[in-house]
Amino acid sequence: MQAGLAAHLGESKNNFAAAIDLGSNSFHILVAEFVDGGMLPVRCWGEKTQLAEGLDKHPRLSSAAKQRAFECLARFAEAIAGVPVSQVRVVGTDALRRAADSEEFIGQAEVLLGVPVNVVSGEQEAHIIYQGVRGGKKAKGETIAEPTLIVDIGGGSTELVLGKGEQILDCISLPMGCVSYSRRYFPNQSCDQETFTQSLQALKVDLAPIRETYSALNWQQAIGTAGTALAIESVLVAKGWVDAGISRAGLERFATLLCEGKSVAALQLPGLGVERFDIVTAGVAIMLAVFQTFDIEYLETSGDSLREGLIYSLLA
Repeated sequence: MQAGLAAHLGESKNNFAAAIDLGSNSFHILVAEFVDGGMLPVRCWGEKTQLAEGLDKHPRLSSAAKQRAFECLARFAEAIAGVPVSQVRVVGTDALRRAADSEEFIGQAEVLLGVPVNVVSGEQEAHIIYQGVRGGKKAKGETIAEPTLIVDIGGGSTELVLGKGEQILDCISLPMGCVSYSRRYFPNQSCDQETFTQSLQALKVDLAPIRETYSALNWQQAIGTAGTALAIESVLVAKGWVDAGISRAGLERFATLLCEGKSVAALQLPGLGVERFDIVTAGVAIMLAVFQTFDIEYLETSGDSLREGLIYSLLA
């Protein structure tokens, strides 16, 4: 892994940057090269570390979660070797915001990586996500020319951002993530209609206080980003329910399928990776609650999110 990247870096190390996202469910890394004022991805992958495992019951990170995390970070450290420290951004999100021992974890992570680790607030996370989506659009010659709702469903929290062009109109981070809701409602990786409805009602209660505010801003399009949105899209496309993105009808069909009482594995859902089996039902519930709360009929998806936003910040 490292040999290939080192060879690619060659003598142009100052033209490279890296971003690492220490999420509640997975850690992700992006190594990119700056080319002609833009960003060219060189290496990008994620590993399921489940850092938030047990945090709903205990305020400290579990030993098993920390072990998985540190093993992952050792591999990430190899990948960023040679990238200038000033051009590496590492951020922690919901799990490290909540954990009582986050400072201890961060200290060890910084030793492994050799770079600073910053825990960002939910609002900061939302801002970075928007910059990632906007930067990705710009790279394709597109703009966010009209008010747009960005939906990012993570392991520990969901970020909603309303933006237009360079301006962020409003943003919020809500403590509703697919890991925490999976443990609360779907611990056995199976679901029935009654349980799903209960989860949906609870989620809509959490979203209700911002419904009027966000609707009043008259946004015109919605974009879903990060792993949950992309995983849902993958299943809907594989099923032939959409050509791309996430439609309300397709999402409702997906929810109905998940409520058959079978395990997610037994459903043999095309397009769904095994690493998503334990959290996909909660992810669908959160997405459907967002659709119903804000009367969304269709949501396009974007592969650009937090990591890309961190890289684009270095180009600003």
